[in-house]
Amino acid sequence: MADALRVGVVGAGLIAGCHVRAYTRIPDVVVVAVADPHVTKAEQLASTVGAAACADLDEVLSRGVDVVSVCTPPARHADVTLEALAAGCHVLCEKPVARTLADAVRIQSAAEAADTVVMIGHVSRFEPDHRMARDLVADGHVGDVAMATHSMTTSFPGWSEGGWLARAEESGGPLLDLSAHSFDYLAWVIGSPAVRVHAVAADSPAGPSTYALATVRFASGAMGQVETSWAHPVARGFKAVVEIVGTDGRISWDYDSLNGGAIYLDQGDVIWLDPLGERGYTREIAAFVEAVRSGGPSPVPVADGVAATRTALAALHSLRAGEPVDLTSWEGS
Repeated sequence: MADALRVGVVGAGLIAGCHVRAYTRIPDVVVVAVADPHVTKAEQLASTVGAAACADLDEVLSRGVDVVSVCTPPARHADVTLEALAAGCHVLCEKPVARTLADAVRIQSAAEAADTVVMIGHVSRFEPDHRMARDLVADGHVGDVAMATHSMTTSFPGWSEGGWLARAEESGGPLLDLSAHSFDYLAWVIGSPAVRVHAVAADSPAGPSTYALATVRFASGAMGQVETSWAHPVARGFKAVVEIVGTDGRISWDYDSLNGGAIYLDQGDVIWLDPLGERGYTREIAAFVEAVRSGGPSPVPVADGVAATRTALAALHSLRAGEPVDLTSWEGS
């Protein structure tokens, strides 16, 4: 395995596990290091693939890695990505690109100056259902998109280390953490940048603004609606509902229609059988590795990820200001 691609994963949480497992499904790729400041977590994940457990990126880089997957909380994305790029590594950075627009722009500038492949982890583009719908639109089956709706709802994700997802100043809440997927997907399907966003939200026992709706206007004239929630019942699991309406047709689906079944337990709990599994991450990582080996281009350019992050941050600004945000002139806050 002398020519194997050597991978380091920074972060050892839920999404890092998805990355690690996806890399192991690709021939001649080996995860050699997993880093996390909570070294016990790094050890647990690293042990599943025989990798070294590290405390930080410096230790990972010392292992001679070619690729770094950035799976830290968003506030750490910029520092980790920039250091990995400075070391000459290819980088797959999870979404959202960063917690602030300034950090997102730092990553974009560094990526544009680098000779390596930099990709943003917008996994919805690689989910089989989402990808098929986009391909149908691209092939002209619905005509010009006039309206698209993307809903992603779940219960509060309690897996974050120290509960950082619950702290809006760190995660941005679901309107950034979750809806970054939606804003990217809609712009990708419509093929046009967002130019205006307006958001409203409600508090819930899960926290402030944990149920939110955003409307988006795109440069093409198309409209988008994004629904996001961390306030839905635990028993419902993670759900997506998508509708794309064009001048010549309509595509719609939801995760209930794709559901592989459910197990109803005596205690009242429900286990949903997900037929999609981690196929999106497997396809995403495979596309990234192929781009690394071929020299690019990036399957999800940093500029696209920054655009989605910018729309999500503008939606958060809209919540605070109580009015729409003109994205053609908004410079962040």
